[in-house]
Amino acid sequence: MRLKTKLIAISCVLMTAALALCCVLLLRTMREQRENDAVAQASSDFDANTRKLRNIQVFPSAQTEQTYLIYLLREIQTEDEWTLCADETYLVDNCGFSPEAYLPELALAEIQTRFITISDRSVLLLGTRINHTYGSYTVCMVRDMGVLHVSMQTLTRQCALIGGGILLAFLLLVYLLTALSLKPVEILQSGANAIASGQYETRIRIRQKDEIGALAKDFNTMAEAVQKSITDLREQNAQKQAFINNLSHEMKTPVTSLLLNSDTLLTRSISEQDRQRMLLRIHEQAKWIERLSQKLMQLVLLQNEIILSPCPAKDLCDAVKETVSDSLNAANIQLQVSCTDAVYEGDSDLLRSALVNLIENAIKASSPGSTIELLAEEKLIAVRDYGCGIPKDEIGRITEPFYMVDRSRSKKKGGSGLGLALVKEIARAHHASLEIESEFGKGTSVFFRFSGAK
Repeated sequence: MRLKTKLIAISCVLMTAALALCCVLLLRTMREQRENDAVAQASSDFDANTRKLRNIQVFPSAQTEQTYLIYLLREIQTEDEWTLCADETYLVDNCGFSPEAYLPELALAEIQTRFITISDRSVLLLGTRINHTYGSYTVCMVRDMGVLHVSMQTLTRQCALIGGGILLAFLLLVYLLTALSLKPVEILQSGANAIASGQYETRIRIRQKDEIGALAKDFNTMAEAVQKSITDLREQNAQKQAFINNLSHEMKTPVTSLLLNSDTLLTRSISEQDRQRMLLRIHEQAKWIERLSQKLMQLVLLQNEIILSPCPAKDLCDAVKETVSDSLNAANIQLQVSCTDAVYEGDSDLLRSALVNLIENAIKASSPGSTIELLAEEKLIAVRDYGCGIPKDEIGRITEPFYMVDRSRSKKKGGSGLGLALVKEIARAHHASLEIESEFGKGTSVFFRFSGAK
């Protein structure tokens, strides 16, 4: 059952009960009032008529006395019914039953009254006792209360009609107020359904400053959080899909080369020189895949938080220099190190990997006989080369996975396009920033800036 229906039903039940109670109390009060008025009027009439019966002269005999009492009763000009009883003998009886049986014991100068229903008639009984010379008499009057009964029935119908009208008007008012009050809830429900169907930009426009308005505000906050989460998830999925696509593309060439060369070795007779060349080619491609997989693994692992510990700049520079020494010698390039006594908070292996990647990129961009500078000071590590540089419009993209400024030259020198992406992730893990300054044809400087280095 909908909330609106429940509220209307509950209001209907409560209002019906309230109206019924009010009508019952009103009818009861009015009936009591009318009965009291009827009793008062009947008592007054009964007393006036019986006063004549009390105040009679003394007669010479009981028969004469009774005859005179009968005469006086028959002279009463009313529609009421009377009984006159002397020692259980009815002298007058025009009502058809014994009223004395329904009244308490009658006493002198005291009027007893009672409402009864007999033979489908609603009547009022009045009775008293009078004494005279020759005996004691009971006098009863029976007054028909049919008019009172009919009037109460009419009043009951009127109350029912008026109560029904009030109830209908109340229900209409309740319906309108309920619909108006629940309209914001319906708007919230519509907004929730819209978000559930994928319309994450949906917002609720409710300007009420009550609980519903606060709920709408919270709903909008929730919708913004959901939209942001969905947007982030979509971006992450897009990045993952691009990552997978690029990975598949990057792996395709070395794998194809491995298959072709191995197939040639297995199916064809070739010279020893060609055999060595193909084995060297297979070895080079396998090493390249190894480097690529290692960098991919590092890139994935860096999504988690790392444990930071003191890392002296001097120890870090010595380790980096030892790692890249072979590459520097093979390329005939000098590494100039300028190191202070700074101590960084970080992971020494990851920092070493980042600097090795930066220096290897610098080696690839430099000409034989040139110099690469490694600077390590408070809150800053920098690698500077004087090689070919990077075009200005491509500086913003070189930290994307698999992106290469010169793809043919980079792959020829063993590049995978993951080095700077890995360095960027290492910087993020150390709460540091990676800044790149480059001028095409003149060289590149990469700055690794710590926010809380010691």
